Amino acid sequence: MKRRRHNTINKREVANKSYKKREIAVNINTCLSARCIFILLFVTGIALMVLYYKSILIYWQQTYHSDLFHSNTLIEDSLSEEQSEESSEDAIAQTQDSTIIKDSKHEPQVDKNVNPIEQNHTVKPIIIQPDAIKRLSKDKIKDEILAKDKSLSDKNKQVESSIKKTLEKSNKEPTLSPVKEKDELPKVQIHDVPLIHQPLPIVLTENDKVFFAGDSLMQGVAPYVKKMLFKQYKIESIDLSKQSTGLAYPNAFDWPKTISDTLADDPSIKLLVVFLGPNDPWDFPVKGYAKYAKFKSELWEEQYRLRIANILSNAREHHIQVLWLAAPCMRKPKLNDGMVYLNTLYKSEIDKTQQHFLTTNELLGCTYEKFNSFIETNNEKIKVRVDDGVHFTPTGQKILAKAIMEKIIFKELEGTHSD
Repeated sequence: MKRRRHNTINKREVANKSYKKREIAVNINTCLSARCIFILLFVTGIALMVLYYKSILIYWQQTYHSDLFHSNTLIEDSLSEEQSEESSEDAIAQTQDSTIIKDSKHEPQVDKNVNPIEQNHTVKPIIIQPDAIKRLSKDKIKDEILAKDKSLSDKNKQVESSIKKTLEKSNKEPTLSPVKEKDELPKVQIHDVPLIHQPLPIVLTENDKVFFAGDSLMQGVAPYVKKMLFKQYKIESIDLSKQSTGLAYPNAFDWPKTISDTLADDPSIKLLVVFLGPNDPWDFPVKGYAKYAKFKSELWEEQYRLRIANILSNAREHHIQVLWLAAPCMRKPKLNDGMVYLNTLYKSEIDKTQQHFLTTNELLGCTYEKFNSFIETNNEKIKVRVDDGVHFTPTGQKILAKAIMEKIIFKELEGTHSD
């Protein structure tokens, strides 16, 4: 009996030991598998961040309007040019000031045999190129400017005496000496130069195309215009509108370049329709500057105007008309004020190039002083804006699409007649 009990106890102990070993092995495997999964996920995440770090930085920049890691790339880009820019700006300012003062006080040298009025056209101002200035140090620039000032002062004394003699001679002899034909300036008759105060009508044929560019506002409007154009006139369209885009962050999406490339690739495009704004009223980086350009600052406005002008100049080079839609009123006051400011820039640049500018507030039943999501027709309120206070309902999109269509005049090609 004792042996049986002893054997039974031994078997139980062996079974317990084996069970404990299995349990420990299971726990170890579980821990190892959890660690492996965590490490695998961590490595995968790092790999994805490395692959898509540019997209992450751009998303952060567009969403929060700042650098994710406070990158010093802009500072590094500007360090190599900072010293030369400072010296060149001072030198240019001094040169321009001295040139303006001397031009206002003195007249150019006059030849006795030539009319003093016509002699003014042959004088070439002294200009120091910025590229040349950048290569010089501050000391060399100052020495060069002082030397030029000294030579100018000596010449100016001679100019004064020669002018007095010439004027005295011209008073005594009213008839001026004849000028050679090669020195005569061509006479331009003002009435021969056409003056355009209003943009030309937008006339399209069935062989022409319409190009839509813009953000999410255009994404809702363009499909309706495309459908109307093809249904009524058989005119095809190109829609490259993309949400979360604008002119403020060309690193994320470069609209001027995209528009330029598209116009160059397809000569059948005759009308460019642009609808931008809500993604732009923020500070943005400028190449060569360490800090972001503040919204509405002189630097910000200068850079933004250049981007608008770039689009308009590309359209003009390809003989394409532009229809630019004004950014409408917004529910949030800060965003609404930004739209008011941006529209002044759009309208100003559009007027310079004699293109079309379409206001949108009246169509949507609101003003910049008072936001409204509804329009009233026949004592009935129709919702035209969605709850975010930015985008449009399908009804609002159709209203804007019809307004665009009303700006277009269709012209049938010669030899084509509809039954």
